[in-house]
Amino acid sequence: MSDQKRLPPEALDAWLAAAAAELGLDPATVSIGTVLDVARDVAHDVARPAAPLSTFLLGVAFGRLGGDADPERLDELAALLVDRADAWKQAQELGG
Repeated sequence: MSDQKRLPPEALDAWLAAAAAELGLDPATVSIGTVLDVARDVAHDVARPAAPLSTFLLGVAFGRLGGDADPERLDELAALLVDRADAWKQAQELGG
């Protein structure tokens, strides 16, 4: 059985601040909930290993926006991935 670390929300906020500072990013542009929701939905609808891959792709797409990289746009990109994961699941259920 794995010994998973469960962080309280404030610890995750602290990690976001530290990791963003290390990478020279603005933590205010990142919605932890949005990223975690994408990971959850993709893991459930596609496969667990697809979750980190998808959140990485979300970050790449968000980063390409440059000056247009606001939290609202992150939510829009996340919705695209969640919709794609749902469509993937439906296609798999139909044998396709």
